[in-house]
Amino acid sequence: MLKLLIKWLSTSEPSKKFRAELDLMFWGTQHSRFIRKRFQRRIFYVYNCDVSHLADIHPTVLFPHPCGIVIGSQAKVEKGCRIYQQVTIGSNFDSDNSMAHVSENTYIGSGAKIIGGISIGKNCYVGANAVITKNVADNSSIVGNNKSITARKPQIEKE
Repeated sequence: MLKLLIKWLSTSEPSKKFRAELDLMFWGTQHSRFIRKRFQRRIFYVYNCDVSHLADIHPTVLFPHPCGIVIGSQAKVEKGCRIYQQVTIGSNFDSDNSMAHVSENTYIGSGAKIIGGISIGKNCYVGANAVITKNVADNSSIVGNNKSITARKPQIEKE
C-alpha cells in the first residue's frame, strides 16, 4: 500500500497516475471499502472513466490516454495490453451479462467497443472506432463493425 501511495504521489504523467490510482482502487477492493470508493470516484471525476472494481485488469496493462474508458465488472484484460481513450469493454445485455476476455499483448485503439462475452486473441490489433461482437483469433487485426477480421503474419524476431 505504501509503495502504491508513493508511486501515486511521485508522478505527474496522467497515464502513470491513472495506473497508480487504478492499482489503489483494486487494493482497496480487498482491504478497505473507503479507499476503493475514494479512488473509484476520483477515477470517474478526474478522468471520466468508469472502471469496475470487480474487473480483472493485469498490473502491466497500459492506458496511454486515460479518458472516457469504460470497463465492466466481468471483463478480463491480460498482461501487456494497451487501451486508448474512449474504449468500452462491456456486456450486450444478454441474460448472462458476460463480458469480454482480452488476451495478452492486444492493442485497443481509440473509441473501440468490445461488447459481449467474447474472446480477443493474443497479439491482436483492434482499430479505432471498431465495434467487436464476435470472437477474434490470435494475431488478427480488426477494424470496422466486425467486417474486416483478417489474420496478420506473425512477426519474426531478429536475433
